[in-house]
Amino acid sequence: MLAKTLPALLLLGLSSLVSFVAQADPITLTDVTGRQVVLPKPAERVILADSRAIQALQLVHPTKPFESIIAWDNALKAKAPDLFTLYQNDYPELAKLPMLENAYYSDFSVEKTVGLKPDLIIFDAGVKKKLEESRVLEQLTKIGVPVVFIDFRLHPLTNTVPSIRLLGQALGNEQQTEGFLHFYQSRIDMINQRVATLTEQQKPKVFIERHAGMTGEECCFTYGKGSFGEFIQTAGGVNLGSALFAGKSGTINLEQLITSKPDAYLMTGADWSSSFKESIGVPLGYNADAALSAQRLDKLMARNGVNVLDSIKQHRVLAVYHQYYDSPLNIFAIEAIAKFLHPELFKDLDPQADLDMVHKEFLHQPSKGLFWLAAKPQ
Repeated sequence: MLAKTLPALLLLGLSSLVSFVAQADPITLTDVTGRQVVLPKPAERVILADSRAIQALQLVHPTKPFESIIAWDNALKAKAPDLFTLYQNDYPELAKLPMLENAYYSDFSVEKTVGLKPDLIIFDAGVKKKLEESRVLEQLTKIGVPVVFIDFRLHPLTNTVPSIRLLGQALGNEQQTEGFLHFYQSRIDMINQRVATLTEQQKPKVFIERHAGMTGEECCFTYGKGSFGEFIQTAGGVNLGSALFAGKSGTINLEQLITSKPDAYLMTGADWSSSFKESIGVPLGYNADAALSAQRLDKLMARNGVNVLDSIKQHRVLAVYHQYYDSPLNIFAIEAIAKFLHPELFKDLDPQADLDMVHKEFLHQPSKGLFWLAAKPQ
């Protein structure tokens, strides 16, 4: 009996040893800024220095997105309250999670970080220069706290895939992310292939108003070459702001807007009422009310100056969820814009069906809310 059992026990022991060795292998990461970081094992105590990246972590661990997070910042609560409410309702333990100040707007506390004993800090790439100038990055390196940078904001179409893949590696669940990445890349490839068949004359001139109505009736803050500017170009439009602003965004006056004669008018919208009482923005998002969103869209279209544009008069207007500007789900902004600008070219594309599928298959989260809204035709 023992003779028969011994080989099995040896095999089990060998298997355990191989498993241990595999687990002990260090993980070498290359983040979106080109920095190399080595982790001795998958991170288990993570500081998420920009909480708006929580959906990216959910793609890695859909049923337990907060399992490894020991602290996060206040950006989600301040900037995307519908998302914060969504997670607060589903994960009541968040009330006990330490909340730091966002590194964009305040100094990142190395002292507080040491006390939390993280084995990884995840930063947004846009804050890297500030962390270098303040020597925070140098101090974290000296005390041995690994840091990686991800990006869904500055160059989303370049960095979304490597950012998600990086998180999968860092948190020890690469396989989970591959399904979403395959979907994401296949949609980008399909849209690129179809848009490539258009002539320049077939690409409409598009003006996009960034966070339209957030602080009242003023106009016109827009996107340059990055973020939604990239989305418009990819979707087969010509973003007017790209010719004016090399960076992510800028402001033009109404006279410039009227003179530019956009063929289509886009707005980004969200529920900003908790931070901006004067907001008349289109409250898109996870808790959106369709009727109120439609009323707000009409109100923004009726603003003096904006209402003289042919694109407004002809209701060639689309509002898109603002938070897609800094999200791995930016593909849905691109899909919605592509179908809006070129309905025949993308007649078989169903952004809502794709959104529902991703929430079910990759986020394990109910699909609810309203994330884009076209003006009703006359």
